[in-house]
Amino acid sequence: MPKVSEEYKKNRRAEIIAAARECFSKNGYQKTSMSEIIAASNLSAGAIYNHFESKHEIMLAAAELDYAPFEKIKADAPWDYVLGCLKVLDAPKLRRFLLITWGEAVTDRELAAVVSTQLQTLRDLALERYRRWAIETLGAQEDQLEAFLDSTGAAILSVLTGYTVQTQLLAGAKSEQARDAYLSYALATLDLSGE
Repeated sequence: MPKVSEEYKKNRRAEIIAAARECFSKNGYQKTSMSEIIAASNLSAGAIYNHFESKHEIMLAAAELDYAPFEKIKADAPWDYVLGCLKVLDAPKLRRFLLITWGEAVTDRELAAVVSTQLQTLRDLALERYRRWAIETLGAQEDQLEAFLDSTGAAILSVLTGYTVQTQLLAGAKSEQARDAYLSYALATLDLSGE
């Protein structure tokens, strides 16, 4: 029997995860069955179980966020980075899946760890830009910098998570209006005038 390459395994796992995300997004985690994931993936049960032991294991893998779109955001100013993040989050399926994941994370310790890492990574990606900007533009001193970054990180997460929740749960919320409102909030909260 020929050996299966690592690339093949990786691609097959990605296919399973994509199919599971669609199922979870449509029905939620609790109401999605393994048989639905198997059907959506167009693979056999054996093929799925070769890669994942359970629906829970698939959910943990599916919850891992692709950070590449956030890393690629080009921004001359830090608020441009926040706007770029909001634009990445403008995908309704992504927002819905994030909200489903966050909801499950409240009672699932392993999933909570994945979500915590996810949010910390988003925070850290933003703060890379803010650290540089605070030093170069605001002239922040080392003793001021960490306090500034702590409050900035909390505000950024509030903007990103608030936008996700509001556009998914508030009836009639329009993502473009919410994006503008959250960007205004970020600018006001963080006093990003540079003065």
